[in-house]
Amino acid sequence: MSKTFAYRAKDRTGQLLTGSLIAENEAAVAAYIRNQGYFVTQIRPAAENGSALRGLADIFNPVSSKDLAIFCRQFATMIDAGLSLTVSLGVMVDQTANRRLKAAVKDLLVKVQEGETLSRAMQNHPGVFPDIMVSMVEAGEVGGVLDVVLERLAVHFEKENKLTANVKSALTYPAVVVTFAAAAITFILTYVLPKFVSLFESLRVALPAPTRALLAASAFLREYGIVLAAVLAVAAFALRLYFRQPQGQQLFDHFMLQVPIMGGLWRKIAVARFSRTLSTLLRGGVPIITALEVVKKTIGNRRMARALTAAQEGVSEGLGLAATLGTSGVFPPMVVQMAAVGEETGEVDKMLEKVADFYESDVDDTVGRLSTLLGPILIGTLGVVIGAIIIAILLPLFDVISGIGNVKI
Repeated sequence: MSKTFAYRAKDRTGQLLTGSLIAENEAAVAAYIRNQGYFVTQIRPAAENGSALRGLADIFNPVSSKDLAIFCRQFATMIDAGLSLTVSLGVMVDQTANRRLKAAVKDLLVKVQEGETLSRAMQNHPGVFPDIMVSMVEAGEVGGVLDVVLERLAVHFEKENKLTANVKSALTYPAVVVTFAAAAITFILTYVLPKFVSLFESLRVALPAPTRALLAASAFLREYGIVLAAVLAVAAFALRLYFRQPQGQQLFDHFMLQVPIMGGLWRKIAVARFSRTLSTLLRGGVPIITALEVVKKTIGNRRMARALTAAQEGVSEGLGLAATLGTSGVFPPMVVQMAAVGEETGEVDKMLEKVADFYESDVDDTVGRLSTLLGPILIGTLGVVIGAIIIAILLPLFDVISGIGNVKI
C-alpha cells in the first residue's frame, strides 16, 4: 500500500531541498531522489494527523478548469522538451498550487513509476481529472502525441474557464444586489418600523391599509423570523437533494430551458460546451462513440444527454452524426448543418470548433446585455419597494398633518 514520505535532500551545490512523495516504501523514495541527481539526507513517513480535516478541506478546494489548463500547459511544455514522463510529473508535483490536484499528481507519479499508464492512473481520480482528459490522454499515449493532446486540453480548459467565468460574473452582481436588498428590507421591518408603533398609537388615528399590512409583516418577522429562515433553509436543502435525483434533474433541466431569456442562455451554454468538448475529443483521436459517451457526462443537461444517447445508437448503426442530431429536436439547425458539412468534408472537429466559437461569442454578448439591463432593473425595483415602505410609514403622519390643517380657529 502506498504511503506518503517526507524527504530532505541536497543538490550538487549543497542546497537543501524538502518535499513529500507517495511511494510503497522508503527505498522507492530514495531511488527516485537519486535518479533526479540529488543526495538523500533524510526520509521519514509523513505525519497523518489532520488527514480527516484535509479531506474535508478538499471538498472546499475543488480543481477548477483554470487549474487543469495550467497543469496541461506546463505538462505539455515539459513533454515537448523531451523530459521523461516521471521527471515531468515530479516537476509538476512541486509546481502545482492546488492541494487536491497536487495530491492526485503525486499518486500519478507513483502509479507511473510502478508501470501503469498515465490515463489508467488518472481514472483513479474522477473528481480531479474529468472524463475528457482521461480519454484524450489515452488516445495521446496510443498515438505517441501526448504533448499535442495536452496542448489541446489546455486550450479546451481555458475556453471552458472563460465561459464559466463570464456566466458567474453575470450572476454575481444581481445576487449581491438581491442579498443587500433583502437585508435592507428586513432591517427596516424588524428594527426601524417597530420604533414607529408607539408613535402611531399615541396619534390615535385610523391607520391606512398599507400601514396596517406593513405592521403585520413587521410583527410576523419579529415573532417568526427565525422559524421562517429555518423553514426556507430546510426547503432549499430538500430541493437541492431532489434535483440531484434523476427525476429531479430532468425536471430542473426542462425548467431551465423554458425560462424566458435565461432558458435561451442555458441552451447556448450547453451547445457551446457540447461542440467544444466533442471537437476536442475528435481532434485528439478519440473514437466518435467514446467521444459522445464522454460528452454526455460533461454537457450538464439531461435532455441533451438523452439526445446524445440516441445519437450514439444511430452512429453505431451506420447513420451520420448530423442525421441523428437533427432528429432529436434539441440541437439548433446550425449545429446539425455544420456537422453535416463536416461529415462531407471529413472535418467534423473543425466545424464543431467553429460552432463552439460562435456560441461562446454569443454567450458573451448575451451575458453582457443581461448585465447591463439587470443592474438598473434591480436598483429600480429596490427603490420602488423601499419607497413604498417609507410611504406606508408616513401615511398616518400625513393624515394627522392634514387634520391639523383642517381645524378652524
